[in-house]
Amino acid sequence: MAHANPVDDYVSHSGRDVCAALDKAQTVADILRFDVTIRRQTGFSLKDAASAIGQSAATDCPWQMSKLNQARDSSAKPATWPDLLPDS
Repeated sequence: MAHANPVDDYVSHSGRDVCAALDKAQTVADILRFDVTIRRQTGFSLKDAASAIGQSAATDCPWQMSKLNQARDSSAKPATWPDLLPDS
């Protein structure tokens, strides 16, 4: 029996909580702090935590995608900021 990917499992269980946090996020820094929070709670890498945020938004709150795209594309992001979404 195959096991779910940990990020997918997180999204299926916590996607709505992620969306609630994104509703409150006002800045790129807020989203980055949330990324770090998920990483600490789950043990994910920053890239996997960012992927969980992006997947949750795509699944449970697609209206937040523009906020994530702005965060990803922001010139204020640090050099180590993982891509939240793939380039289209």
